[in-house]
Amino acid sequence: MIRIPALRQQMGKVSFFFLHLVLSTEFLLAVYSSSAYAVLNRHAVGELGQSPSHAMWTSTIFFIGRALGMFLSPWLSTVYGKTRSLLGAIVILILSNFILAITTDFYLFLFFRLPLGLGAGAVMMLCQYVLMDFYPISKWPFVTTLFGFLLLTTFGFGPPIGGILQEFRWNWRDYFLINFLLHMILFWVLFVLLRKKNNLTRSVPLDWIGLSSLSICFFSFQIVVSRGQDEDWYNSFFINCFFFLGISSLIYFIIWELGEKEPFFDVRHFLKLNFSIANLLGPISFGLLYGSFSVLIGALQQLGYTSFLSSLPLLPMLLCLPFLYPLSVFLSNRSDPRPVASLCFAILSLFCYMTSNYDFFNRRSFFIQTVLFSQILLGGMVGLLPAINRISIEGLSKRNQQKAINESILLRTFSFSIGGGLLGTLLEHRTAFQQVRLVETRSLFDPQVVEFLQRLRDWGLDSMQALKIYGNLVSQRSYILAVDDTFRFCAIIYLFITFFIWFARIKKT
Repeated sequence: MIRIPALRQQMGKVSFFFLHLVLSTEFLLAVYSSSAYAVLNRHAVGELGQSPSHAMWTSTIFFIGRALGMFLSPWLSTVYGKTRSLLGAIVILILSNFILAITTDFYLFLFFRLPLGLGAGAVMMLCQYVLMDFYPISKWPFVTTLFGFLLLTTFGFGPPIGGILQEFRWNWRDYFLINFLLHMILFWVLFVLLRKKNNLTRSVPLDWIGLSSLSICFFSFQIVVSRGQDEDWYNSFFINCFFFLGISSLIYFIIWELGEKEPFFDVRHFLKLNFSIANLLGPISFGLLYGSFSVLIGALQQLGYTSFLSSLPLLPMLLCLPFLYPLSVFLSNRSDPRPVASLCFAILSLFCYMTSNYDFFNRRSFFIQTVLFSQILLGGMVGLLPAINRISIEGLSKRNQQKAINESILLRTFSFSIGGGLLGTLLEHRTAFQQVRLVETRSLFDPQVVEFLQRLRDWGLDSMQALKIYGNLVSQRSYILAVDDTFRFCAIIYLFITFFIWFARIKKT
């Protein structure tokens, strides 16, 4: 048995502080692998010869890997040791970033986004496990709170970091090369700091059949959501095959897990009302959240803002982090978590409603109007995690609580892979609808349109050039109206969740 004081005595105070710094930096690199890349994905797929619709595919497959990596990390740390598993996961990140930086083939790029996600998910959990070994159990909440703070900065700081690289003429390849070099440096620093740390291991069986069937299910549905719009959904044999494969593997997974003594994912937890509610509403809310980020950034880029400027409205949400997150942790663990969760969902609903009424065509700036206040409201997301986790474990035995939380993390992370795709599909359909509506209500014979075209001709443009400018304005306006519709849809869903969360049953304490 490793004695905590002995581990602390092996390090001086400076080395111990340095270990915190290095593990936190490695954790942030893994976390920002998704958010910083979000503003660069269109540039990457464009240079690799694919349409912008393929950009979402490269992000969703990453989240599949990250979900599985986070869920497998407890098993890896037990079987191979925490330090060895952490260093191995960093090696995967090093190799993946290097290949992603040099490849010229899109499908090779897409394939290695998966191990990048696996490594990132494993590193996010293993950094916490390693640091916990240097603290007594009573201090473990400090470690989880520290990394919880770092995790919730990803949506605020991640996109601007990617935007800065684009702003300074660095491209997406430079982003992966920088990650490659930083992971290399941190690998050797951690190797030196942790080389004397004992690795306690023991053999633990893994439900490989459950893992395989769930992975097939995840990949199948991710492909359906990511490629469905381009492939014409169920008119495509390709989409139908993967949809059938996903449904079949899901049914087989449920049947297999019900008969397994040590299941990979204990589906019996869904028989608990609280677990079912938390893991229905949690993935829906976080999937919508990631999708709304993508839609908002895309809308601002559509108006001509750079990658950096379009990512800046996400920063104000961090103003809520220093007080709302610890307050949510405190209240959720000591009282009924439903009011906290309901309040956060209501705040997110208000954010989506305010964004849906924002005038994107006001040329003053997107900072001056209500977008700044609405983005502060977006910080309501930081209070969701503690409350949702508390609801999901309510009524479960101590033995099953940690596993239930890991299962919740798996489902929430997977929701990122489908939330963006589904909202993107809604956005495309509403764009087409709004474009038809604008053309019908603002035809070329409309007096205002005739006057607008005449002004363009008076400025020296010929008729074809004037019509082209008018067509571009109609396309831009229809896209923004579709963005408004998409955020209204999210506002309605969050409002529904605000009340539905009260169906959970919490014992009075």
